[in-house]
Formats: sequence, structure tokens, C-alpha cells
Amino acid sequence: MKLYRNLNKIKSLNSSVVSIGMFDGVHVGHLSVINRVIEIARENNSKSIIITFRNSPSSYFSKEDIDLQITNTNEKIDLFKSTPLDYLFVIEFNEYIANLNPSTFITDILMSYFKVNYIVFGYDNHFGKNREGTYEYINQNFKNIKAELIVASKENKLTISSTRIKQEILNGNLLNANKLLGRNYNLNGKVVKGLQLGRKLGFPTANINYTNQGKVIPKNGVYSTKTIINEKEYLSVTNIGIKPSVQDSNMVSIETHILDFNESIYDQSISILFIDRIRNEIKFNNLNDLIDQITNDIKKVRELKCL
Repeated sequence: MKLYRNLNKIKSLNSSVVSIGMFDGVHVGHLSVINRVIEIARENNSKSIIITFRNSPSSYFSKEDIDLQITNTNEKIDLFKSTPLDYLFVIEFNEYIANLNPSTFITDILMSYFKVNYIVFGYDNHFGKNREGTYEYINQNFKNIKAELIVASKENKLTISSTRIKQEILNGNLLNANKLLGRNYNLNGKVVKGLQLGRKLGFPTANINYTNQGKVIPKNGVYSTKTIINEKEYLSVTNIGIKPSVQDSNMVSIETHILDFNESIYDQSISILFIDRIRNEIKFNNLNDLIDQITNDIKKVRELKCL
């Protein structure tokens, strides 16, 4: 797969099959669109192309509202790299793109640079100013371009969408979110020093700096997780919350106790893969009760046999 960050950086192609969208999460529903783009391109000896955005169009139009994402740009690129896609364009959603009418987008970009002959649409896919570029628009105005609309993928009769997955994560329903994603949801971050209270209790934790990543944070609570350190997976117990038993603060932290691991990893980047939420965050009356609960949490995570 070749990666570009500017639409006009590529030399003109002979023919192509294109889909355009945010593709946040590159989830099971998105994969049905991506795989169809690749399939049609192979059938027609064309190049398969996805055009996506570095920043959220929703955040662009609503500067005050941050549209938290399931995947950041680098994660999204890595997920596309795992497919046999020919070209991925990750571009800035800016004033030019926002005001580009679909006709100009097709003629000046898709036809001029990519010689597009096929456009694949997801069930709620639009492009161009005022979201006017639709499956119907192509059929009505560009007879030389074929368009295909992919039926929405469903789980339990509900449409698989980034919005639905975000809500599942926010509600702590990681089993559901992971099923819709087709993989475990992850948070990455550099390990930073915390209060080091876990170490004093006999359960050292790695605290990650997750700020400014723009990703959805699961509901406060305790989770069974896997932690990846230097490409090796470890079973872990992760707490998201304010740690009410040991501090008086509303600041949310993410800290993971890595089982069968006893190395210093400060300033290293780790990845936490969320498997299931095992309980709410609780304020205990004393530290002995907290220690007993953490011991039970670890036992439960081991019994789940997540590895």
C-alpha cells in the first residue's frame, strides 16, 4: 500500500475504484466497503483507493465540540496497511475540501488524477459541500462512473457504525465494542510517574499519559486487559478513574497492573488492549479492603484466560 497525504502528489492513474470517508475505527462495517473496493479493482484491473481525513469533519464544522475518535491517524494507517489496498490518501479536512462541490471534486480530482471508473459508498457515505455527493448523485450526473452502495453491516439487527461503537466504549461495554470493531479496543501512551501508591500496596502500576490523543476513553471502572510492551503481550488489570480510596481528586487516570512483570518502563510507550469491564470503581473504607479487592480482580482476570 502506498500512502499519500496530498491528493495531487500522485501521477495520473489509468483507472481506479475509490471510496471516501472518515473510516474512524476501520471497523467491521468499514471493512465490507474496503474489501469491496479491492474486489472491484481486481476484477477491472484497476487501482483500489481510499480517501480519508486526518481530522474529523464534525470537529471542523463545530470548533467547540471535540469529536473523539476510535483510532488516531497513525492507528488508522496501520489498520489499512493490513489490507491489500493499493493507495491510501490521508488528507486534511480544511476550508477547500469543505467547500468543494461534488461535481468539482469528481472532475478535478477523482477523474483528473485517479481516472475513477467506480465509486463505492457505505450506507451513510457522502462527500462534497453540504454532503451532496451521494450514490444517487453519481447515478444521476455521471453516467460514465459506476456507483455501488454497500448495505449496512448489522449486529443483533442494529447497524454497525462508529457512533454505536463509541457509545459502547463510553458505556464500558467493551465486549460489544470489540465485536463490532473486529479487534480489541486499545489506548496507547507513554508511561509516566504517578503517586506510586500501587507499588506501596504490593501492586505496582504503569500510568499512561493519554491526554491530547483525541480518543474515546472507556467508562470509569476496572477492566481485564492485555498490555503490549516491546511487542510482547502481558495479561493485565487496568483501572480507569479517580482512585477515590487513595486520593481526593476528580482527575481521571489510566493505570494498569501488569501480571508476571517487574521491570521499570518509565518513559516507554505501551499499548493497553481492553477485553472486558469487570467492575465499577469503588471507594473502600480502608486499604486492606482495597488490597483484597485487587487480589480478587487479578484472580478473576487470570480465570478469564484472556491470553
